[in-house]
Amino acid sequence: MAFDLLSLGSQGVLTAQRQLNTTSHNINNVNTDGYSRQSVVQQTNDPLWWGGNNYGTGVHAAEVRRGYDQFATNELNLTTTNHSYATERDGQLERLDKLLANSASQVPQDMNQWYDAVKAMADSPNDLGTRKVVLEKAKMVAAGLNDTHRVLAEQKDVTNDVLAKTLHRVNDIGRELVEIHQALLKTPAGGADNDLMDRHQQLINELSTYTKVTVTRKNAETFNVLIGSGHTLVSGTHSSELQMINGDPDPQQTQLAVVAGKSLKAISSDDVGGKLASLFEYRDKTLPQVMDELGKMTIGFTESVNQLQSQGLDLNGQVGEAMFTDVNAPEVAASRALIPQGSSAQVKVYIQDLSKLQAGEYELGFNGSQHTLKMPDGSSQSVIPSGLPPSFDVDGVRIEIAAPIASGEKILLRPTRNAARDVQAEMTDPAKIAAQSYLSSATQAQGKAEFAITSPGPLREFQVAVSPDSSQFAVLDMQGNVLQAPQPYPPSGQVVVGGTGFTLSNGAAGGDVFAVNLNAATGDNGNLIKMQDLQDMKLMNKGRSSVIDVYEGLNTEMGVQRASAARLKEVGRQEKEAAESRVAEISGVNMDEEAANMMKFQQAYMASSRIMTVANETFNTLLNAAR
Repeated sequence: MAFDLLSLGSQGVLTAQRQLNTTSHNINNVNTDGYSRQSVVQQTNDPLWWGGNNYGTGVHAAEVRRGYDQFATNELNLTTTNHSYATERDGQLERLDKLLANSASQVPQDMNQWYDAVKAMADSPNDLGTRKVVLEKAKMVAAGLNDTHRVLAEQKDVTNDVLAKTLHRVNDIGRELVEIHQALLKTPAGGADNDLMDRHQQLINELSTYTKVTVTRKNAETFNVLIGSGHTLVSGTHSSELQMINGDPDPQQTQLAVVAGKSLKAISSDDVGGKLASLFEYRDKTLPQVMDELGKMTIGFTESVNQLQSQGLDLNGQVGEAMFTDVNAPEVAASRALIPQGSSAQVKVYIQDLSKLQAGEYELGFNGSQHTLKMPDGSSQSVIPSGLPPSFDVDGVRIEIAAPIASGEKILLRPTRNAARDVQAEMTDPAKIAAQSYLSSATQAQGKAEFAITSPGPLREFQVAVSPDSSQFAVLDMQGNVLQAPQPYPPSGQVVVGGTGFTLSNGAAGGDVFAVNLNAATGDNGNLIKMQDLQDMKLMNKGRSSVIDVYEGLNTEMGVQRASAARLKEVGRQEKEAAESRVAEISGVNMDEEAANMMKFQQAYMASSRIMTVANETFNTLLNAAR
């Protein structure tokens, strides 16, 4: 009997001691990040059958269990990913909003100052001083656009640096998880290293800030860790590596890939989630959108000014030259098409109609028999180039295929992306500002045709009249006498009459008349008046927006996106805090509870010690009785 009592007492003492040790471990780690509360699971020993009855044989500590709930942890991982995405997105848009509100806002201010300088010049069109001010303001507009584009490009470079550092950390986490799995494999069979599992979960929590994470059990000791929509980062004791690879078709727009054996598997940035998704979205969608809209505003301003320059006479009596970089210069048109390396294709993009011009990226492909154009909104349409060289029109631009596209090739077309980078104030001689309009007040044009003098000659005054049905045109003198018999409209190229050449595009309304006067007139400011009118003229977005309205629309769009990101960030914060609270209820250390447990297990220890004392006293009594 004494032996049985001693065994029962010793088992109780050892079990209570393990309970006290575990409780002390919890108290010591109450402030340890990622620590999960541990508890000893007690189980009764197998009973002893004796005399027709089962007699209990005491207690033992079966295991040390870690406070953990898979569902609550998965929810925390998901909310962490969502909150990280929203937080990063809000920070990016805040920086961009400040850029548009400060440095970029200087661009429309510079444009307005240029218009003010033109108004001042209209009062004294022959004054070289006021003409110099107009050119200086033009340089300020170009410099402001250049600087804004440069800042946006720098943000793209910074984002690429952050992406590289983030990927490096993700790869490090993968290797650390493998090390933990290897350590878990060394754990004695049937056991579990709870502190290692806490470290494992802490790494998963950190990984969840960078990307979407799914954890599945591979075997009793190790796990599979999947990122995004199911790409394996860790499989047991093996980890994969994430890399950045050249984009397709734009190699500069790098994309994410996972090393799978000896090959690379590209990962769509749309499904990675977390900070990585926000970085890719900012670099590949938000910044290009701002660059495109800024370029659209640039083209609208410079092209409209250049067009009016070509419709007037300067102080030397010559047709005005371009004040800014020609948006349709061959090298500029070619730079809007991104040709794959090694391709022999030649594609140029020419601006034709400012009102139809759209911001965004197009993708031109060829399958061997048919050309397909992917639009900025993601839709696709078949196109049939015609003419020599083959070309087709879309959204106010003409796409010319000077050399054929090979089957399977994809060519990116960016009509406005780099316009703010490339613009320059080309004019340096103030005398070349075309203040006088060579289209006199007798001009009556209701259509959209563009008329331009290409080579002034002896014929200084004449009219170009379009027939009522818009099928023919004729050249008349100012008294209505025919200088050139009616010809089919529109003309196929330059028309030369009396040594003077002109062009007339399609789009004239029936009965339109273009009255030309190439004689210099001192103090004439007709063309300057037209330049002033550009400030409020609805040239863009199908006649709904002025050039500066394009900037205001961009500013508003970014403000809306930032407000949406701020709301998403707040919702994400609340959801994450709720998930953290649920995990804390299960895994967190409660000091009041641990203090109560300490007293309870201390009493159990003392009671079990008393059992051992009774066993010792009983054994001594039996020995004394035997004497």
